[in-house]
Amino acid sequence: MEQSYDFIIVGAGASGAVLASRLARTPAAPSVLLIEAGGANANAALLSAAERFTVAFKPNSPLNWGYKTVPQTHLDGQEIDYSRGKGLGGSTAINFCGWSVGPRDDYDEWADIAGDRRFCWGNVKKVLRRIENLDAGIPDQRLRDRLHAKSEDHSTAGNLVLTYGDRWMPDIGDLFTAAEQSGHKVNPDVNDGDPIGMGMGSVCTAKGIRATSASAYLSQPPQNLGILADTHVARLLFQDKRAVGVETTGHEKIFAKKEVIVSGGALNTPQILMLSGIGPEQELMKHNIPVLLDAPNVGANLQDHCFSATGIILSKDVSLPLRPPSQSPTPMGWFKLPRVMSSAEFQELPEKTKNHLSKPTVPAMEMAAYSVSSFLEDDTGPDETYMGAICLIMSPQSRGTVTLRSSNPLDPPVLDPKFLTHPFDRRLLIEGLREVNRVLSAPVYAARTVRRLGPKEDTDDAIWEHLKKNLHSSWHMSGTVRMGKSQEEAVVDGRFRIFGLEACRVVDLSVCPFVINAHTQAAAYIVGEIAADTLAEEYGLGEVTISRLPVN
Repeated sequence: MEQSYDFIIVGAGASGAVLASRLARTPAAPSVLLIEAGGANANAALLSAAERFTVAFKPNSPLNWGYKTVPQTHLDGQEIDYSRGKGLGGSTAINFCGWSVGPRDDYDEWADIAGDRRFCWGNVKKVLRRIENLDAGIPDQRLRDRLHAKSEDHSTAGNLVLTYGDRWMPDIGDLFTAAEQSGHKVNPDVNDGDPIGMGMGSVCTAKGIRATSASAYLSQPPQNLGILADTHVARLLFQDKRAVGVETTGHEKIFAKKEVIVSGGALNTPQILMLSGIGPEQELMKHNIPVLLDAPNVGANLQDHCFSATGIILSKDVSLPLRPPSQSPTPMGWFKLPRVMSSAEFQELPEKTKNHLSKPTVPAMEMAAYSVSSFLEDDTGPDETYMGAICLIMSPQSRGTVTLRSSNPLDPPVLDPKFLTHPFDRRLLIEGLREVNRVLSAPVYAARTVRRLGPKEDTDDAIWEHLKKNLHSSWHMSGTVRMGKSQEEAVVDGRFRIFGLEACRVVDLSVCPFVINAHTQAAAYIVGEIAADTLAEEYGLGEVTISRLPVN
């Protein structure tokens, strides 16, 4: 018997889960099918916040696609971990739980590129009120006068539980002192649209339990929302240029009466599109895939925040534990870097790019402290107390690709982020890591530092040698099905529709015109919410409203 639904959504990560839940709960109650290649992710033990630094990297994890990049030849051949979540909740089930919204200037720029004001900061703030369920209590009472979210900037009525953690690291206040001693301000709330300064991002955990898009949006699905886990979509089905359904790797065909929406994420969405004949003509022909739509921007424009680690070993009289407790949120600071803005590499950027990077809320880098020791390449001994810190570059200019390994949908895609191939990115990370080391050299730490980790010297060459051997992805992949105003520059329009096709949209971080200068899970939830508004409006489904669910 032929199965059909009003809407089929492929992929149950942050964006897909939000979109499915919101559409199904509109007054019109359309039939919605949410298909996920991974499992149901029903093991409560895997939702422990105590596992948030390890769950993604466990060997053969059922929650991780386990991707690696191609060797980055300019970085001593590193094959960089490119983990992606697998199962209901997608990467929200394996990430580090950090919640950062990003700069208001980024969203206004997105709205300008897309030609749609729904992506501007004013509307994003409204959308966040449907997402955030924030407990703004600060566990460390000594820092409550320096770190505090204003109630008018946040919501306690949304679906996703957010907190500032259950307990904080001892002596965490020293980091904020170090930032101030280094000329940076303390930012009371990095999630109010202006992230500049050292602050504390919230986390999607409460009482030791991780909140995912599945627990927040899918825990009690209505009867008109079907959820099909462990089902791998091989390709989309079309009649002429109109999407009519999907075919699974088990050769089952499921049909959509209204639309097919792909929400596989920035790595798997372009793969699904190309397997369906939508992509660069030569790439499709190489794998003997019939060309439905020559779309050269599919799989292009891959962007990500890469990072490198550094740190200090502290004397044993310091009250920091040997390893940071995983229940503690991560101090995060977004900084401007005048040295970068005056560099030759910056001056050679296009004027539009320079103008955006110069806007008041757009950072050059992020510093995240108390990082796990694995990012330091085991430079720490088992009995040493350390302070680890990482530098993430913001607004990267390097552009990578997602291409096909074969026409087999079970083969992983070929992933080449081309990290640090752009001169500006190299300058940015060299100066950024230098700045992190400067903060860690502040007077509050200097007398207690036993030895330094990271680059051997404070020279460009020494830092570059360190980067070539110590570079990581932040797993913020974006942009591979870019949003824009025309097919020449993009793949989808401001309403998520693929140029040149009918009844086919993309709703995930692959549509971002550029990677948001934040940890990107917040942007993924925002994308799902805006897409729900878009489809509800177009199909007359009624207003999308908050439908908060009890955590399962």
